[in-house]
Amino acid sequence: MATLIMRDTYRALEAEMKSIDRLKRATAERIREAADHGDLKENAEYHAAREEQSLIVYKKQLMQSHAPFRFIENGEIDTDEVGFGNKVSVLEEGKDAAEDYYLLGPIEFELDLYPMIVTYHSPFAQAMIGKEVDDNFTLEIEGKETKFTITAIEKVFAE
Repeated sequence: MATLIMRDTYRALEAEMKSIDRLKRATAERIREAADHGDLKENAEYHAAREEQSLIVYKKQLMQSHAPFRFIENGEIDTDEVGFGNKVSVLEEGKDAAEDYYLLGPIEFELDLYPMIVTYHSPFAQAMIGKEVDDNFTLEIEGKETKFTITAIEKVFAE
């Protein structure tokens, strides 16, 4: 199944992947330079650069693991009911003010593009999807049923 992703997010992902590639090349150069200093067992620079490179490779693999993508254009996003690409205001029972959540995908979450991202696979998002303004839903949180009310639905990107 394809991972949903906003077209603008894909552009940010491409830029991030290029940045990761540059960082990987720079780290490989640091590994070569550190290896030239001799005994690798006690070479802290070498081990630090190798560890950094492992983290870089892991991050790239994580980003790539979400492919293939299904691009969502802003014009495809509906605000009549909660779905992918929405900024949803949700009031938790007993609270004074609603909080805004951005219903997006794992790539938006990984790139940390928006505050309060809820991925569309999460239980919280699944409980909201298909709801309209003033609809309620409940979730079990820490063994207790918590009630929420949808107070507004907007597009993540205003047109």
